[in-house]
Amino acid sequence: MIRSMTGYGHAELERDGQRLSAEIRSVNHRFADISVRAPKLVSLFEDQIRMLIQNRFSRGKLNLTITWAGAGEEGEVLRVNESVVDRYVSLLDQLRARYNLESGLDLRTLAQLPDVFSWEHTELSDEQTWDMLKHVVGDACDNMAAMKEREGQALERDLKHRLDIVREQLRCVSTRAPSRPGEAKDRLINRLNALLADVELAPNRLAQEVALMVDRLDCTEECVRLAAHLEQFQSLIEGPELAGRKLNFLLQEMNREANTIGSKSNDVEITRAVIVIKEEIERLREQVQNVE
Repeated sequence: MIRSMTGYGHAELERDGQRLSAEIRSVNHRFADISVRAPKLVSLFEDQIRMLIQNRFSRGKLNLTITWAGAGEEGEVLRVNESVVDRYVSLLDQLRARYNLESGLDLRTLAQLPDVFSWEHTELSDEQTWDMLKHVVGDACDNMAAMKEREGQALERDLKHRLDIVREQLRCVSTRAPSRPGEAKDRLINRLNALLADVELAPNRLAQEVALMVDRLDCTEECVRLAAHLEQFQSLIEGPELAGRKLNFLLQEMNREANTIGSKSNDVEITRAVIVIKEEIERLREQVQNVE
């Protein structure tokens, strides 16, 4: 399965007058590197949060930010003292009526009066707090996973397109390669005849040289292995498991086979095909760097 390593997710949860939000981002990284920024109220659950994220995403540099609207660093919740506000409004109305004053009370003025707001310790238990955290972080991860999968679909289309290009060039190599030993043999005999003129060539010695030359030019095994790697690559991107690391390893093997074919070819047509193959393998490698 192809899933991009870059993504973003956001979620909010409001319960009992408290609003909790989580924002998670992911970028490329060889391993799972998780950082959490949150109020002290949440620090008790940081290990559980990390485990929750790690169970969802195998690779990437993941940054989670949690905010608890109205919550203090020690877990207090900012509340309005409604009885105090009612008393302020009542007394101000009395003053206005008694002294014939114009109404000048607005929200900003009211909010600046003493004791309108106060910090109160939350009555949430650890279980209730973790339940809220688990839901909001889980929803943010779900949203990021959906984004990563959408980007993964685009990556998969591009990877398959490049695999098709490599396959086409490999077919050209496989078609051309079998005729190379015969051509090289004829060329060797013609050169020897021209150089040695009337000297008779020893058949055994000539056979040995031809056998060595054919072995140096034969790239059948490399073509077969490269074709097998291409099939395995496609199976991995279509399969159920996240395969970023395996795809990286396969690309190393594919590049090794392409290099060997190129070193054995000694042929313009095959060399051109190998150049295209290596270019596409490099483009595949660049794309796979963003695959989880």
